[in-house]
Amino acid sequence: MSVRLVFIGLMVFLGVCFTAIALWLRSSLKKSSVYGMRGVANTQTDTSKMKTGEIFLYILSIVITVLIVLKLMSVMGSGAAALGGMIIAIPVRAFFNARKRTYNAIFTLSVLALLFVFLCFGYILIGLPVKPPVMTVGSMEVTLSKTSVSDLIDEGFDIYIMNDDDTYEYSELLTNGSYTKYERNQNLTVEKGYRSTGETLRGAPYLLVKDDTLIGAIDLYGSLDKDVAITDSKVVNFYMDEDCENAVKNAGIDIKLEDLDLLDTFDTDNVKNIFKKKLWLIPNEFEPTDSVYGISWRTNSDSIFWNEYYAYIRIDESKNMRNFIVSTSVARDKPEK
Repeated sequence: MSVRLVFIGLMVFLGVCFTAIALWLRSSLKKSSVYGMRGVANTQTDTSKMKTGEIFLYILSIVITVLIVLKLMSVMGSGAAALGGMIIAIPVRAFFNARKRTYNAIFTLSVLALLFVFLCFGYILIGLPVKPPVMTVGSMEVTLSKTSVSDLIDEGFDIYIMNDDDTYEYSELLTNGSYTKYERNQNLTVEKGYRSTGETLRGAPYLLVKDDTLIGAIDLYGSLDKDVAITDSKVVNFYMDEDCENAVKNAGIDIKLEDLDLLDTFDTDNVKNIFKKKLWLIPNEFEPTDSVYGISWRTNSDSIFWNEYYAYIRIDESKNMRNFIVSTSVARDKPEK
């Protein structure tokens, strides 16, 4: 059985359980009074309409409590769900008891609470899609898994396609015939499935070029189950090394990841300020010859339902970039181990 089916099955199971709880609660509440669901559920005698200011204060207290519980769950995980429900129940109960209520009101609030818990479990198990990282290449923003080959060509970029996997020097890659410039009238497709060539320039399937300057290597992705025209395929990985860095500097082409200038001298505090919690690896000061920044855009479901993204920036002893890669882990089902 696939992992995705396990996740979906668990959410369906929780949904059935919560529905059963709601139906049982309605049946119990209906028996609690001779008036059924219209019976009085508390001892409050005030039946006047609540003023706007009073409602606002109660709702504000509930919202603040919910935010605190969500923060607690992000730190402690799903184990805090039961405790979170008890905490949220305090301001909700205070709001409920502010006026005379019926069992119908109890049932409505209970269903909303069950829905909230269900959505919390859904967030913990599946999560939400993350915003893909954006690179700025020259004056163009390139968004991983969103920007297509057609978009690049429209902005004046060229795509070179590998003819052979022989190893050549950087200065020869565009002129020795190992790569051919793609023209719009060529009927080419990107093979189905996802593949990444990793940290390599020589032997990469596609090269990104601007005004005859080789900027870096890219990987393209169309679909998991069908071949896609190359113009419609998306950029999912990008790699550049020192040769590319020197070339783009000489050509006056800026390269940025989000707000980080990749061609500038790196400062760890600046990198931390830009990427915050996404930055999970910083250079080791005691091993300056192998210093790496690691950045990740991760989801709760480990790229089973949503794309994830990773970036690694290796710097030299002068804190300048040696090489850089940003890649996509395309959302796809995974066989159960």
